[in-house]
Amino acid sequence: MEPLSEPELRTAFEGHSKDVFVPDLTKVEWHALDYFGWIHPGGNLGYIVLVSPLDGQLKGTLLRRSRLSNNHPGFELCSLCHHVHRPNGTAMFTASYSDEGKLHSVGNVVCKNLDCSLRIRNILEPESCMNETLYVEAKVWRMQLALHKWLKAANCL
Repeated sequence: MEPLSEPELRTAFEGHSKDVFVPDLTKVEWHALDYFGWIHPGGNLGYIVLVSPLDGQLKGTLLRRSRLSNNHPGFELCSLCHHVHRPNGTAMFTASYSDEGKLHSVGNVVCKNLDCSLRIRNILEPESCMNETLYVEAKVWRMQLALHKWLKAANCL
């Protein structure tokens, strides 16, 4: 992903630009990102910015984040990058949209910090609890396809 500035990020969130928390962009590893995702310091909001596959424009999506309460031992799978986490490594993210006056939400279980691009490339620790033999480009393609389907279903692209 190409580096983005704060004004570019704010512009991507049509109608919500004032409400967007923008993190410190100097510490972002842009070269390793397929989309830019981050979490609000309060922990209940997530943000995703990506280039839309439909029109090539930069699109921002505001997500609600709910931690999954998992009190039993086991593993969790991110639906985007297929990283297998130990308990509490994922969260439920929902994108909301209105259609004919009704509010709808489309949710997905994703890495709790929206850092799937870094996990696919094994930049973050810990590594997945289950290693894949798929090469990185195939993992990226699979992740982008899942992300685009999710955001399209939520009318975010």
